[in-house]
Amino acid sequence: MIHYRKLKKEEVKDIARMCALTFAEYPICNDIKKEIREYGRYIAFMSEVYEVHIRAHYKSSVFFVGEEGGKIRSFAVLVRPYSSNTNLMDYICSDGLKLMKMVSLPKLLKFLNVLEEGHKPISGMKDHSWLLELLAVDRSYTGRQLGSKMINECIIPYIKEQSMGAEPETFITFTNTELNKKFYLKNGFTEFDYKTIQMDKNAIGNWSFRMSINPSL
Repeated sequence: MIHYRKLKKEEVKDIARMCALTFAEYPICNDIKKEIREYGRYIAFMSEVYEVHIRAHYKSSVFFVGEEGGKIRSFAVLVRPYSSNTNLMDYICSDGLKLMKMVSLPKLLKFLNVLEEGHKPISGMKDHSWLLELLAVDRSYTGRQLGSKMINECIIPYIKEQSMGAEPETFITFTNTELNKKFYLKNGFTEFDYKTIQMDKNAIGNWSFRMSINPSL
């Protein structure tokens, strides 16, 4: 049985590595992977990226882990409505400059630009919506529906509990893969935007989703 709780600060490094392994083959990482060809170094770098990303969201987000048998098997970053946007200074203050020691600045900036482009379709909704910024599952537990359970057993109940009135809450997210598109549709989201993002000679898809959540009354 999965037990859900808040992330502890001392767990960030381990969680960041889990995220790196989860998203290692995602198209958003293609340019970085081409530059850091040795897999171990690539995962080490992406672990640093996700550690910085998580720390940069401390002031705006809630962090959940799903734990089974004393081991963390899933992780989510949920950005609160009306929170301030995470900006470049947040990344710098989260030790983001260390990333330039492992990869060229142009490649790093392209990666961050793709992240920014991915957020644009939901930017007009973000102020009044809950945003699922990140959802990762231990690769050795793939296929056990831990992502679905995190959404339906942890995140949605939390949003309901936090609701301040009788109006439905808006829950949004986005992805760059067809597989995740199917995952979010299966879990009750509705697609409201699709665009392509250019990466060097290739383009990747970017799907945006939303869901209305009725509050607990």
